[in-house]
Amino acid sequence: MQPRLLLPLVLVVAAATAGVGALARDVYQRPAPAQGDQIAVPSTGSSAPVPRDEQPGGGVVQLSIDASMHPDGPRVREVLQQFFDAINDLDYDLWTATVTARRVNETPRSRWLSDYESSRDGTILVHRVESVSPDRLRVLMTFTSTQDMAKAPAELQADCIHWRVVYPLQAEDGALRVDLGTEGSTSQFTAC
Repeated sequence: MQPRLLLPLVLVVAAATAGVGALARDVYQRPAPAQGDQIAVPSTGSSAPVPRDEQPGGGVVQLSIDASMHPDGPRVREVLQQFFDAINDLDYDLWTATVTARRVNETPRSRWLSDYESSRDGTILVHRVESVSPDRLRVLMTFTSTQDMAKAPAELQADCIHWRVVYPLQAEDGALRVDLGTEGSTSQFTAC
């Protein structure tokens, strides 16, 4: 090939590569289409926190784009929605349908009702779902709770708490259930 044709050919190839790269970047940066309010699409600006007088925020469980792409993402969202609805509605029977038999056995109705009588949970976001085994998942999430100070953790006596937790979910009787486990012992929390 003649040297004077080489430079224009290199420029054409470079321009075409840049064009394809820009197109690919646009396609791959598009957020996943939101399904109602179930998927939390990151905003392009700063996200405003829920004002203090509106805490704990909405009670809809949302999935990050990452969590929504896990094969069990929709099932995780469904069981966690029922779990938090049960707490917010103070419905022990619904709660027992969302947790493992072991957890039900360790949490009698009277204790559960006492523990959650003033609790409200909201601003619930599942950040990541990880498969631990074919029957067990680890769910990394955040939420906000409001409660009477007397019902707050001993380590943080506050009426409003931002939680960062890991919940273990276990397959039981063909459904996912919130379980007990060491995953939950790593909870972190701060006052609102």
